[in-house]
Formats: sequence, C-alpha cells, structure tokens
Amino acid sequence: MEHIINRIRYADRILEVGCGTADYLSILSELLYAHGFGFDTSPSMISEASKKNQRIELELATADKNGPFPYGNSEFDFVFNINLVHYISDLENLFKESFRVLQNDGSILTVTDSCKDISERTLTNYFPETLDIDRGRYPGNSSIISAMKKAGFEGIYTTKMKTPFEFKKQHFEQYRNKAYSSLRLIPEERFEEGIKRPESDMERGLVLGKKAYTQIWDIKIAKRDFDLPMIYTTSFTEK
Repeated sequence: MEHIINRIRYADRILEVGCGTADYLSILSELLYAHGFGFDTSPSMISEASKKNQRIELELATADKNGPFPYGNSEFDFVFNINLVHYISDLENLFKESFRVLQNDGSILTVTDSCKDISERTLTNYFPETLDIDRGRYPGNSSIISAMKKAGFEGIYTTKMKTPFEFKKQHFEQYRNKAYSSLRLIPEERFEEGIKRPESDMERGLVLGKKAYTQIWDIKIAKRDFDLPMIYTTSFTEK
C-alpha cells in the first residue's frame, strides 16, 4: 500500500470498484484519513465487509460492476480497482463511469496482471497449467489503456511491481483450498501434482515466493478549450 500512498498523498473521498470484503479499501481509508466508499455485485461480500471493518467508517453498497455506478458526478478524489478487470465484460463502461464520478484532478488506479506478471508469479511456477488460463482471462494492458482513453483519460502511465515474500503455511492453504479461481479450472490430477511442489519445497526450508502485478494510473484533467498536442503514455518499473 505504501507505493499507492506515496502517489496519492491526499484524498478526502475514495471509491473502490468491486471492493469484495473491502480489505484494500479499509487500509487505504485509514492511511489516507479518507471517507471510504465501495460497491460490489455480491451481497454476501458486502455483508462480510461491513462486519469486518466496523472500526473504519465505510459506505458500502451492492451494485453491478458492469452497469452505472451508484454515485453522482464528480464525487471522489480517488477511484481504484484491484484484480477486477478480468471479471468485467465492458471495460469502456468501467472507465467511463470512473471518469464520471471522479473530480477534476482526481486519480484513478487499476491493478492487474500483465502476461509477463502472470508468467512470473509463484502460482504459475507451481501450477504451470494456470498460465494459459489466466492469460486468456486477463485483458491486455493495451486494451485497458484504450478503454481509458475512450473514457477521456489522458497521460496514462504504468508501474510494474515485483515483491518477494516468504511462502508460508497460509499461502499453501490458499492453494490447497483453491482460493485462486484458476486452480479450480485445471484438471484435478494436475492440481494434485502441483500441490506437492510447494509442500516439498517447504519441507526443505525457507521458500521465497514472488508477487508481480501492474498498476495503471491516470488523473482526470478538466476539459479545455484547446487540445494537447499529443496524448502520452509512459512506462517504468519499480523494484
């Protein structure tokens, strides 16, 4: 979360699209001293989010992520979505609505996995059959950026995040319980072969895993009476 805080610095009202149980929203609301809003398609997720985050004032709602957002125009300083875009059927609507509810000079962030990210993560290392499955599910960065431009965003840029972590029992249990949806899409025999790999590595000692993901950023710029000479996209990697 630190890399997000360093870019946002300040926000009074923030919105997470597809917030699930609002884990990210609650952390960012607290760190930014912001009023947090979130919505999700699943009523059970919103119910769990309300129970889990009672010490933080959050306003949560149930709504279709592929439809109109349940908010007025220009309500938020920061709108973000994390691991959402591969569940969205209409990317243009996602970013059109994000643009609409953002204030001028407000920031938007999409966190997703590029094809390279998918190939580098620990899950793929242990379960290589998930590679093609997830590459087929996640929209490419170019598709995301194209939808953002159509919505009115300019000056889009990406950052690549790679984070090593100690692979512990809790991570193994997430695999065992098929917490990652791609594990439920591979043949059972491939899953049983794959689950033995981290188990064997952990028996030998410390296991280091790798998280890799892409952040796509932009700021909503007020409409002008003239056009910028060009729309630019920059990309750089953080380590």
